[in-house]
Amino acid sequence: MRPSAFAGLCLLLASPCHAGEFAFEDFPAPPASAATLRRIVPPTAEHSPFLDRALGRAPDFAGRYVLTINGCGTACQQVAAIDVGTGATHVPGDDGMTAQGACYRLDSRLLVLNPIAPDVEQRPAGFTTDFYAMTDDGFVHLGSSRTGTTLTCSDG
Repeated sequence: MRPSAFAGLCLLLASPCHAGEFAFEDFPAPPASAATLRRIVPPTAEHSPFLDRALGRAPDFAGRYVLTINGCGTACQQVAAIDVGTGATHVPGDDGMTAQGACYRLDSRLLVLNPIAPDVEQRPAGFTTDFYAMTDDGFVHLGSSRTGTTLTCSDG
């Protein structure tokens, strides 16, 4: 396989080709919006009331999004990002669910779900830390790690 073809394949299949861990600095966000969230356009016809709690908040993720995290039971949280300009709501993955919270920053488009540290010894079978990049069209899954992350998380 030619080097340029391999590089293209790595872009399409980010997780297997990524050497090392994703970093917040690798996914810079635009300057933070001064707006606050005034309306919500839910991702589906079913409007979840937890989204309403984000109204009036300033961006805390990727420069222009309010990241909402709602508890849905033991080791269960729903995650959604709402654009303060348009009200468009995006969920990572198929359903925006996580078991161990989220790691994110205002100045980065990187979102980490289940940001468990590598030194945690007991993990449920199949447990992964998942990495997403925020784009204008929503979240793109970058990859998963069975070994967790060494990123320092400070929600918002």
